[in-house]
Amino acid sequence: MGTTTRFHRAASTGNVLPLKEATRWDVNAPDENLLTPVLLAAANGQTDALTVLLKRGADLSRTDRSGSTALHLAAAAGHRQCVECLLSVNVNVFELNTAGRTALDMAKLHRQVEVAERLEQYQWQLANTNPARADQLRKRAAKQYEKLKQRYGTVIALNLGESFRALEEHTALEESV
Repeated sequence: MGTTTRFHRAASTGNVLPLKEATRWDVNAPDENLLTPVLLAAANGQTDALTVLLKRGADLSRTDRSGSTALHLAAAAGHRQCVECLLSVNVNVFELNTAGRTALDMAKLHRQVEVAERLEQYQWQLANTNPARADQLRKRAAKQYEKLKQRYGTVIALNLGESFRALEEHTALEESV
């Protein structure tokens, strides 16, 4: 298991100077909670740090223990600039966490209306301008979800009840928007 490094702390606080020295290995190293610097930057709304980490080779497929990507974390917290930053590098908006939720689902669940609207707009544009690419990304997300199920099977089983509640909440949010 990893340890918290100065790069993890810098990403959390938005201190870009140490991050400019980070190697690809440094920016993708998980801490004891499986959080990488890029996940921490996204979760804490540190857009400048996120930008530096992306330039240093951050792996956007890395997830935390719940299978949430940087986009999930930024969306749930309502960090629109981080979401925009991640969308600008063509992150897969269809990725699912262990509860079977996309970043859009997380934004809606946490009542981050502005971020949810942006993610819906992005998905709509992608589906209408490049349906083949949208389909490819959905298939890739489904394969990644299968890998998550193998890696975190017990976590997914425990989250099933939560997923049904989330689906009910998602449906209620869809009706209210």
